[in-house]
Amino acid sequence: MNAILNSFLSILRGAKRFRRPIFIAMDAGVIVASILIAFLLRFDGTIPSERWDALWTFAVISLCVTIPVFWWQSMYKISWSYVALTDIPKIARSVVMSVSLVGLILFLFKNSPVLEEFPRSVIFSYGLLLFLYVGTLRFSKRIYWQLFQGKLGVPVPQAEFPFPFRKIVQNEKDRIKTVLLTGGAGYLGSMLTHLLLSSGYRVRVVDRLLFGDASLQDVRKNPNFELIERNIFDLRDDHAVFADIDCVVHLAAIVGEPACVANKDLSLRTNYLGTVYLARLCKAFGIKRFIFASTCSVYGEAENGSVVDERSSLKPVDFYGETKIYAERELLKLMDEHFTCVFLRFGTLYGLSYRMRFDLVVNTFAKKAVKDREILLFGGKQWRPLVHVQDAARAIYLCVDASTQRVANQIFNVGGDQENYLISDVSDLIKEYFPETCIKTISNVTDQRSYRVSFQKIKKVLGFEPTKTVGDGIAEIKGAIDRGVFQDLENKQYYNHLFQK
Repeated sequence: MNAILNSFLSILRGAKRFRRPIFIAMDAGVIVASILIAFLLRFDGTIPSERWDALWTFAVISLCVTIPVFWWQSMYKISWSYVALTDIPKIARSVVMSVSLVGLILFLFKNSPVLEEFPRSVIFSYGLLLFLYVGTLRFSKRIYWQLFQGKLGVPVPQAEFPFPFRKIVQNEKDRIKTVLLTGGAGYLGSMLTHLLLSSGYRVRVVDRLLFGDASLQDVRKNPNFELIERNIFDLRDDHAVFADIDCVVHLAAIVGEPACVANKDLSLRTNYLGTVYLARLCKAFGIKRFIFASTCSVYGEAENGSVVDERSSLKPVDFYGETKIYAERELLKLMDEHFTCVFLRFGTLYGLSYRMRFDLVVNTFAKKAVKDREILLFGGKQWRPLVHVQDAARAIYLCVDASTQRVANQIFNVGGDQENYLISDVSDLIKEYFPETCIKTISNVTDQRSYRVSFQKIKKVLGFEPTKTVGDGIAEIKGAIDRGVFQDLENKQYYNHLFQK
């Protein structure tokens, strides 16, 4: 069964370069099938012979209208690997527009001999069926992954296999010594790698090195450091990767909305499926603690500017937040007495890192103030929790260092109550450090995320409080730019989304 499913997936991969023509052909089939079923429902399972001309006329009109409307609405740019909830309104809008146009054409030509006795109720049934089938078609690969592919390839312990590598039962006296860190060369990961090594931990980094390994150059000779250049999905057969690991910190992800939207297929495969796949491997290998880097974006748009905490409902308005919610929900299902998860929902990061980024709001504003002396502020009344990358790394360190009983199966928002800012407040701070900067406010708001977050839980449980403020971050970025640390501020290595296109 597995071999058949894998062969089918290989065929799909080979057909990927023809995905738009394939989807157009599939949609054409769905349109005709929807019309046929709508007629069958209207006439109790038997279509009268005199109605077939009307059926085929309706089909031709629908094909000529629906495919162009779907193209116009960018339906063929939707990820064909995994439809997200944010795509459902687009599907509904496209179907409503196409069906309305078809209905208008039928009305204008209602006196035509072939349409004179056309059953109008068919249009409504056709619209419902079209939405159902088009949505199902685009969810088909998601269903495939959730039911089959997500469970394939994860080893199951057997008596003859030297497995797991370490004891499953970990008591209070067992101190974590070796950490497997995915994404350890990234913006946050490189900071955490340095912090863990300086604190005496052994660190095994798994990273694709998409942005190179310069962020890890000064630790390459550290005897407690090991770097494995590999994709998460390639870890199954390399059992040594999981040998003697006490804790896994999973940072590897496509981070940020622009990067996720640039390549939805890759983002969902990495942020959702990759996370679940890695967690299942860790559980199979007897690794007890799995720390997952999530985001405060999962809260979406808070109602009436209210403060949200770990118990608040999740209402993401961006694709990146959705991918993290999918992963969180699947990890919850894996948790038991032998496998615990820690969920860290980070505010928006900022500040200097060994692998720098200039596509984060504070860093972007500072860069634009230097390079363009102008900042475009879209709205400005959106709330954002901000946290320095150095503080974010320290929060993860505290979760690694804490006892199992203290952090097991807990969700923590990572940041500080005083570090919730209006975007306009950030621009005002930029103005303090770069007085010549011109701030232009644009009323059109493209990013609807707005949320103030409570960080009382992490303060109470772990004693975590930020040591850096946004002002500190702006000052250190300004200093680095003034010293010539960054030769080309537009180099694409500083922008996640430019590597996903």
